[in-house]
Amino acid sequence: MFRRLQNWVNRHFSSIFSLLLMALLVIGSMTLKDNYLIVTKYTPSGIINWEINISNARRDSILKEWQAGFKKNQIYTRETTYPETVTGIETAVFRNNADYSFIGVYVGILLILIFRIGSQKANRRRRVISQRSVAVLGALVILAALLDVFENIMTNRALLHFKLKLPLPDAWLIGLPACVKYVLLAFIVCKLLYEGFKLGKPRFWLEYTTAWIGRLLTYSWRFRIVLIMLLTFFLGLFVSAQIQDMLLSINTSRWASFYFLLAITLLALMCWHLPKVIDNSIKVSYKRFFMGPVDFDTSRLPAGSRPSLKVDTARLFGAAAFLIPATGILQTMNAYQIDYMLKGVPPLVLLLASLIFYKIVLRYKWLDKLFKSEGKVVPWRFWASMVALILPMIIWGSIDGKRNREPHFLAFLSLDLFFLSAMFVITTALRTGIPGIRKWHAAPWITFGGTIAMLFFILCNFTPFLNELTSNNRYYTMPVVLCAAAGYLLFFSFLLFAGKKTGFSLITFLLMFTLYRSISTITTYHEAYIQKQKNYHKSLDSLDRYTENWLKSRKQEIKAFVARNPGTPYPVFFVNAYGGGLRATVWTTMVVGTLDSLVKERYRDGINSHDFQHYVFSYSGASGGTIGLSLLCSARYQHRHNPVNDTVFYPVNSLAIYRNDYLTSNIVALLGRDMLASSLGIAPWADRARLMEEDWERHTQAHHLDMKVTLGRMWKGHNYEVPLLFANTFDVDSGKKGISAPVLLDSLDFPSTIQLEQEIEDPGDLRLSTAAFLSARFPYVSPTAKLNGKHHFTDGGTWDNSGAETSLGVLTVFERVRAKLIKEDTLFSHIQPQFLSLPNSVRQTEDAGKPGNLFEPLAPPVGILNSRIGYMKKSEDWNYSISRIKHYGFYLFRPTAERVPNTHIWPVLPLGWQISDYAMTRMRLSVLRDSVTINKVMERFGNAEKIKR
Repeated sequence: MFRRLQNWVNRHFSSIFSLLLMALLVIGSMTLKDNYLIVTKYTPSGIINWEINISNARRDSILKEWQAGFKKNQIYTRETTYPETVTGIETAVFRNNADYSFIGVYVGILLILIFRIGSQKANRRRRVISQRSVAVLGALVILAALLDVFENIMTNRALLHFKLKLPLPDAWLIGLPACVKYVLLAFIVCKLLYEGFKLGKPRFWLEYTTAWIGRLLTYSWRFRIVLIMLLTFFLGLFVSAQIQDMLLSINTSRWASFYFLLAITLLALMCWHLPKVIDNSIKVSYKRFFMGPVDFDTSRLPAGSRPSLKVDTARLFGAAAFLIPATGILQTMNAYQIDYMLKGVPPLVLLLASLIFYKIVLRYKWLDKLFKSEGKVVPWRFWASMVALILPMIIWGSIDGKRNREPHFLAFLSLDLFFLSAMFVITTALRTGIPGIRKWHAAPWITFGGTIAMLFFILCNFTPFLNELTSNNRYYTMPVVLCAAAGYLLFFSFLLFAGKKTGFSLITFLLMFTLYRSISTITTYHEAYIQKQKNYHKSLDSLDRYTENWLKSRKQEIKAFVARNPGTPYPVFFVNAYGGGLRATVWTTMVVGTLDSLVKERYRDGINSHDFQHYVFSYSGASGGTIGLSLLCSARYQHRHNPVNDTVFYPVNSLAIYRNDYLTSNIVALLGRDMLASSLGIAPWADRARLMEEDWERHTQAHHLDMKVTLGRMWKGHNYEVPLLFANTFDVDSGKKGISAPVLLDSLDFPSTIQLEQEIEDPGDLRLSTAAFLSARFPYVSPTAKLNGKHHFTDGGTWDNSGAETSLGVLTVFERVRAKLIKEDTLFSHIQPQFLSLPNSVRQTEDAGKPGNLFEPLAPPVGILNSRIGYMKKSEDWNYSISRIKHYGFYLFRPTAERVPNTHIWPVLPLGWQISDYAMTRMRLSVLRDSVTINKVMERFGNAEKIKR
């Protein structure tokens, strides 16, 4: 019996060992979850220090440190809010429970290694180790595992007793079995290494590793086009919060989900098919590139043989195209804290484990054993497996109603992709043995599909077509981008194919040509859009003059306010909004709209019908915050004659504006028309920045906003109901800040600052949309804007992402003018400036404990990148300091961690130009629930009642 087991292990050693290593990867990742919580002063090596400890005093110190806990979540309910602390105790309990599975895995690995070495022979007569030694080593492994189980049981009891404040078991009951376990395992490992060294295994392992790395580098270069596409796909799905937020909503549209799966299937087929064409390019004609049939180069192989390693690599490429988005969806669900099966396993580990599993299946031909009989594929087995895999997908896709649009249903979309990957691997491995599929020529369908995707993407570069496509749906961005990826994959693969056939690297030539054209040509492309009108003259007031007129226009109102609220000065707000893409836009308008509604509600008795914005003197923003402020100004301009009717951005009204597609046209232009125009050095059409401005102009017009109006016209005619807008940008040529403002600025008040409106000569002027997006030029996603051949403006958040410095400059001028007016009339002394700062990111809980070592070569770039953060904080802190010294008001209002009601979703707030309803709901809840700051602001308007939420 023992010999039979040993022979079985010896026959299947490689496959079993690979599976166990895969299981070790998955379970090991679970045991490392929140590991930093149990790495403390007394446990620098984590759980190991707990296990080998035999001192009760040290045990108590360890438990106290773990109980201190550092990971905190804020839990919100309708009645109250409270913090939830995840301590090292909970982490240790979770890890201890996961360790039971870990024990089974390492026992399996050690046993098969012992059996394997026990079957090896040092010579014809003598085995490396005797059968008795095999039995003894196996028994020692089992004994170590039993000690490990006992140790885990006692650890669970100690942790439970500590939480319940009951007497703890002695530390030696854990430490002694653990020490014996480690000694046994160390002896077994050393024995195995020693016997392996005698057999020459280390040299074999080094040779195998070197050969594997060599093949990896060779194939990575040979199939670099496919690999680059997959890596780009991986980074986008696993790193970008914007893409994760897009994935969260994609199942809201059934057609978007279908197109998403269809586009990924096309990409997977191309990732499988194109490596064969590229590898055998010398023998494959141009016609066969598109029409097939094609296969890998077999010139150095025996007749009828195929290069199994290349064949399996291509199949793994195809499987990866399914698995990357499948695990990317799980990464999104993790980010939003949506429960799903196997949530304790990191999605990246699932991706690696799935690829390893498919590699094992292909290498050891498990599919042949499962689906073949006497060397032939059994058709019914194949078709039964296809039905079994596709039937759940059809059922899930046909579920109607709200359920299939909920975020938790994304787990089924992920399962769809896992099932599609299995169908793909099975079909590609068995297709030549299946009568119904053997005659099917895949090449024409794949290349035709890639060509259709390319043509579709080209059509999307025509604005009318794309606008019609996305007019009522903002969920098509991912399918459109996937079509672009498929088109580029086909295009560059063909260039690589043609280059190998001709001996001339067309890709290198193309890259060199585009680099030359980019360096050698000067075009008007990416010029900031300047609207020119005949006989137009801006005639801007200076900031001093505007301020004086603004104060004088409110003289009687200030008098009435002071009389009505004795002891309360008249508030004048200076609002600055942080950058942060569309989340900054939503947050800015949501906060101000909420304050508008509350101030109006307080004065609903008719004594004063003004809203919050009536008391705002200026807006200063960066990036997405500027977009939000420009929308507020636009709405205000439309209702300037009757501001009471300005309810566009009340919380119940504003979200409809953001349920439009503001991203796809920008991404399409980035990957398409802008790339072509820049490569050829031409400027035949509007760039992606102008397209985004037009998108906002078109979508906001439907809500009666006018973002086409110019800055000079918007504040013309003594219109003091619209707060002044200061849109901050950054000039990369001079390193100076730029400001677009509807007033003339003095360089003494704003030193080292470029005043854009003063740089533009009549009859030219900036539209409101252009001024706003000169501030919101997210690097690379949006191009830098040229102006007058002297400046290139990029995102305003490049240096000061808060807009706070500009607000302080405006306040300085305001106070200088007010001091002059106080000499004429002391009534103006009853004014108190107020800073309102609107950051839009959630404050992260800082983990206590030991920080990681900073890798020395990364220190300079990290310091440079963090310098802008330091400057932003300095600007905000400077305003706070001034407010304390001068007795001004200062309010900082940011979103909090919110759970969407009736769900288990904590949405992320993405940095980008598309946002889900869940993220908007989270921000709306933050405004409504965090009444502390709101109440403080409301107190500036008199004896306001507390806002109850």
